[in-house]
Amino acid sequence: MAGTESPHRTDVAIIGMACRFPGAADIEEFARLAFAGEIATTTLDTAGQAERGVAESLRRHPEYVPTAGLLDGIDQFDAAYFGIAPADAASMDPQHRVFLQEAVRALDDAGWSGADTRSVGVFAGAGENRYAARRPVGAAEPRLPWDLPAALPLLVSYHLDLHGPSVYVSSMCSTSLAAVHVARRALQAGDCDLAVAGAVSITLPDSHGYLRRNGGVMSPSGRCRPFDAAADGTVPGSGAGVVVLKRLADARRDGDRVYAVIRGSALNNDGGDRLSFAAPSVRGQRDVILAALADAAVDAASVSYVEAHGTGTPLGDPVEMAALAEARASLGATGPCAVGGVKSAIGHLDEAAGAAGLIRAVLAVRDGIVPPTPGHRDLNPAIRLEDTGLYVTGSAHPWPAVPGPRRAAVTSLGVGGTNAHVVIEEAPEFGEQTRVDEDGVWVLPVSAHTEAAFTALRTAVATSDATPAALAVTLARRRTFPQFRQAAVLATRDEVAAAFGAAQPAPPAKGIVFALPDTLDPADTVLERLGAAPSAAPAALRLIEALARLGVRADTLTGAGAGAFHALAAAGSVSPAVAAECTRLHVDGMRVVAEGGDLTRCDDIAEAIAAALAAAAPGPLRCDVVLRHSGIVLHAGSTPSPDDLAEEARCGFMGLLDEPDGPAALPLADALASWECLLRMLASCWEAGADVDWAALRPRPEGPRAHLPVAFDPRRHWLLDRSAPAPAEPVPGTTDAAQVDLAGVDVAAELAEIWCEVLGVDRVSPDDRFFELGGHSILAARMLARILDRLHVRCTLVDLLEPETLAEMTERVAARVRLSSLYSQMRSDHAQDDAETVEL
Repeated sequence: MAGTESPHRTDVAIIGMACRFPGAADIEEFARLAFAGEIATTTLDTAGQAERGVAESLRRHPEYVPTAGLLDGIDQFDAAYFGIAPADAASMDPQHRVFLQEAVRALDDAGWSGADTRSVGVFAGAGENRYAARRPVGAAEPRLPWDLPAALPLLVSYHLDLHGPSVYVSSMCSTSLAAVHVARRALQAGDCDLAVAGAVSITLPDSHGYLRRNGGVMSPSGRCRPFDAAADGTVPGSGAGVVVLKRLADARRDGDRVYAVIRGSALNNDGGDRLSFAAPSVRGQRDVILAALADAAVDAASVSYVEAHGTGTPLGDPVEMAALAEARASLGATGPCAVGGVKSAIGHLDEAAGAAGLIRAVLAVRDGIVPPTPGHRDLNPAIRLEDTGLYVTGSAHPWPAVPGPRRAAVTSLGVGGTNAHVVIEEAPEFGEQTRVDEDGVWVLPVSAHTEAAFTALRTAVATSDATPAALAVTLARRRTFPQFRQAAVLATRDEVAAAFGAAQPAPPAKGIVFALPDTLDPADTVLERLGAAPSAAPAALRLIEALARLGVRADTLTGAGAGAFHALAAAGSVSPAVAAECTRLHVDGMRVVAEGGDLTRCDDIAEAIAAALAAAAPGPLRCDVVLRHSGIVLHAGSTPSPDDLAEEARCGFMGLLDEPDGPAALPLADALASWECLLRMLASCWEAGADVDWAALRPRPEGPRAHLPVAFDPRRHWLLDRSAPAPAEPVPGTTDAAQVDLAGVDVAAELAEIWCEVLGVDRVSPDDRFFELGGHSILAARMLARILDRLHVRCTLVDLLEPETLAEMTERVAARVRLSSLYSQMRSDHAQDDAETVEL
């Protein structure tokens, strides 16, 4: 039974998820792994240890355990997607890189297009930055703000331009579930409308295993067996988990897909009620469970599954189970409740552990499957479950029949005593909901920031088994890019495969030109579907207004006859009434021509048109306007001359037509012929650079959705295997420019090489822009030092940051080089004159 929506609560929905865990690169792979009972931790044999560079001294150590939950591809990152310079990407903590990409994937999964960034919050945590300490000696840079784990949410907010709260959360192993709790509270308080929550932890070296220690928490056997009689500790793992949260009422309003609903959550600390700082407390854990259930306002007996912290340690597991049993008993819950732990499959992900448990629990309530605890056979004898209703799941099984919605709980416990508990339930049925009509034609807008990413996404669309409607809904609700675009209007899967499986289309011409017709039928059906209000204004003007609400604004308007006058009105220079009066006069002139009358009357009519415009006092144009009969171009910001419009009328009476150069004009008359024609025009506008609000064309539906990958183009960014040290930074002030011959110095070549070194790119062109390549003030400061060292001139940050392109920066620096050369020559000449002076 689906959940029910309560009008008296501020329930929070989980509308997006993303993860990278051992053995699972995404949510779909993790769902398969979670329910299949597979173990994704890896044990290296001798050859594998040697291949991955495990030191021989470590391999021979008697306490060495070559097991870990590995994360593939931590050296891969799409720096260009985030506008990060390759040099910065290579020195960046891989935890930050992985989380940035997973945050994007989660937001994409949530249907966030990137259009509204005003109230999106980020609540995240990360493990210790072990990468910075392992950089090669020569590659070490001064400690930068983004080296710190606390910079993680700030980096997400900066690179995605998110303006909601950006908060670092840290509570050791309970970090990610604590972040979810804090994010939920922020949504309930109205601090943000959408929240990204989660954490990342990557252990370096990432494939070397660990040394077991007597009395430690690490498993000597290399297996994590939560609540099992054979449990001897945990196994380390690396991973990242992210969820996107939204108030349930808002999710319903916006037609979002809801994975599950967070009914309650709580956070507390054990305080001093424990044997040691790292020891757990039954009372502290029991209390956080009771607090979360009270917050959820649900019967404890309605929770059928608990995703436990479950580290597999001799002390931790019995304490956790005792706390759960006490909490249930105090509330009178004695019915069956399954308990499981994902660490047996992927290892202990430290800060990201709670996110892994939450995501697995969400998948469980969504799919109605109680997940297994891989490897569990016999209950730990120190755990007493008689008369509690609790049992540990050894294998997956269908969710038991329940009278209400499926509910689960998630526990995450941090070293140091911070406990988090969350209660979730399956997504509600929203009742009558606008559904997408699967028939008809659809616009599929595909875009990416690089050619490789564009090709990959086109292939994914072409080979998808989703309906065109599902693809259209999914693509309309994701972030778009200006660099590579293709939009097609389609009705069938075969048409989708043909359009996106063919050779990559040539880049469209930039710039949008609308051709306003001389006459235009009302076309009320299409205009009403666009949401245009009934009006006496010409259909062309109503269409332009409706398109502007969708984000489509012409760079140029062109028209002939009445279309020219309507173009002036659409460009904001005259009122529609003035355009209508000029049109009436123009029609009179054309009637004279058609009837073979006195053509001198046409000249009088042209003067009357000029007089009408002069009397109206035209204002400045908002865009360029091309008068097609005369070929006159009126530029944006200028005020039309009545004489120009008189000339346009005369040329029209003589039947002249001048086609201007530039992008082909899109005929508005064709766009209003049918809904499909309008969609094709919108597709052309979007390809030409317009930011069309596709979702505004139809009511936001609950579904369907298609699974499409985020268009990343990852490259290797890694410093740990670089053998050559980076060049030492020059010490400012050690070079005397007067002693250096700067004649013949190729400033452009030197500066281009400096750009490549500082930004970490292979090549640059004169039109490249420093900031678009990921540059910032700190990299500019490094450039200043290199310029001083090689060109022996002192520049300022203004010299580097004020010019927009490499060519402009080269001119600025070259001017300083010339001045420095002149100064050096003057000092040299002065010194020579002094030497030749003879005292008498």
